[in-house]
Amino acid sequence: MSRRAPSGLAALSIGGVRLTTRGWWFVGASFGLFVFAYAGGWQELLYVAVLLAALPAIAIVVVRVRRPRLNVTRSFAPHVIQAGSAASVSLVVRNLAPSRSIRARWWDAVPWRPFETGPGELPALQARGPRFAGRGNSAALAYDLRPPRRGVYPVGPLSVEVSDGFGLATSTSVAGLAQPIVVTPEVIPLAESGMTVPAGDGESRLVQRRATGDEDDAMTREYRDGDAMRRVHWRATARKGDLMVRQEEQRSFPEARILIDTTRAGYADASDDGDDGAESEAFEWVVRMVASVAVHLRRTGFLVTVLDTGVPQFQALDRAQRRTWGDEEFLAGLASLELTDHALARRIPSRSAGPIIAVVGSPEPQTVDWLLAQRRPGELAVAFMVRTVSSLDIINRSFGVAASAPVIAERLTDAGWLVVPVRADDDPAAAWEAVVVETGRSRGTA
Repeated sequence: MSRRAPSGLAALSIGGVRLTTRGWWFVGASFGLFVFAYAGGWQELLYVAVLLAALPAIAIVVVRVRRPRLNVTRSFAPHVIQAGSAASVSLVVRNLAPSRSIRARWWDAVPWRPFETGPGELPALQARGPRFAGRGNSAALAYDLRPPRRGVYPVGPLSVEVSDGFGLATSTSVAGLAQPIVVTPEVIPLAESGMTVPAGDGESRLVQRRATGDEDDAMTREYRDGDAMRRVHWRATARKGDLMVRQEEQRSFPEARILIDTTRAGYADASDDGDDGAESEAFEWVVRMVASVAVHLRRTGFLVTVLDTGVPQFQALDRAQRRTWGDEEFLAGLASLELTDHALARRIPSRSAGPIIAVVGSPEPQTVDWLLAQRRPGELAVAFMVRTVSSLDIINRSFGVAASAPVIAERLTDAGWLVVPVRADDDPAAAWEAVVVETGRSRGTA
C-alpha cells in the first residue's frame, strides 16, 4: 500500500530563512542597547546597537543568496526489500550553480517516524562548468534505511540547510524529488507439510521426483529462481559447470489456492487514521502469512493461485503466468495490497484441484459462503482466522451476546475445514506447524 508523507514535511518543501537562537540574541541585545542609548544619551551605544541589528540582517541576506542549487540522484540497494530489513541509500549531489556552494547540513525525508534521517555534512561543491567537471562538483552521500512495515514508500526529497559564518541565520531548501522504495511483507520459513490431493487410487502426493543418479542428463535442467535447494543435482552441476536441479513430474495437477479476505468489514481493528502505522494489525498478519505460504508452496512444487474477496488486486498473476512469476514479483504485489470497502457481489468458485489455504480476519457471512463454495469433497481446506478484540466485542460480552467468530469457525469446521484461530501477534511459523501436526495426525488415523 502507498503511504502518505506526514503533513509536517510540507513546510520543508517551501524552504525558508530563519534566525538562529544566537541571531535572536543579537536582535534582543540591539533592542536593549537602543533603549539605553536613547534613555542615557549615549551615542556610542547607538552605534553598537545598529551593528548588532545589522549583523542578523546581513546573515539573512547571505544565506538566502547562497542557497544551493543542487541536482540529486538517489538509488536503493536493494530496491525491493522485506519489512524490517535494511537497505542502503546512495545519493549523488551535484552543484548546478555557477558559483561555489558553501558547506551545509542535509537530511532525507522518510514517511515513518521520526520522518527524517539523521543530519549529515554536505561539503562545499565547486561551480558548474567544464573546468570542474568530475573535480569536486559533486558529492556522494549514503545512509541505511530500515522500513518498519510493508508498503510502497516515497523517500525524499533531500533537505539542505546552510548558515552564515557567525551562525546567526539558516536557510532550508529541498533538492530533487521523492523516489519510491518497495517494501514487501516479511517471509517466514515454514515447515514441510506433505500436502496431498485426492487421486484415483486414494490420497496421492502432489509431486514425484523423476530423476535418479543414473539419469543425470535427461532428468535435470538449469536452476531457476524459486527452485528449492534440496532439488540441486550436484553431480550434474559439477559436470555442466552451472547449477542444475532435478526435474519433477506431476502425478496429479499440483495446484494450491490461497484465499485472502481484503474487505475492510472483515477486520474489526481496521482504521484509516492516516498515521504511519498499519490500518489493521490483523490484516498485516494476514498479508505476512499469505506471503510465507505462497512462497513456501511454490518452492515445494505447487502452482499457486491467490484469490481475494474484494476488488481483485492479483489480475497480473493469471493462470498462464503462474509458472513464470518470481517470488519478488509476487511479494512486490503484496507490498501495495490494500483493504477495500466493497466485496464483489458474486465470485465464481475455482474448480482447480488441490489444497485450499484461507487467511481471514472476521469474515462477513457472504464471504464465508464464498469460502465454503471453493472446496470440493475430499480436498484439504485450512482457514487461519485472525482474532482481534474490538469495542463491539466488549459491548456484546457485557450484554451476553455471543461473538461471531465461534459461529464462523463452526460453519467452516462442519463443512470439513481445518480452522486455526490465531492472534495478530502470533508467529506464522507456529500457526503453520499446527496445520502440519493436524494433517499428519489425520493421515495417521485414516
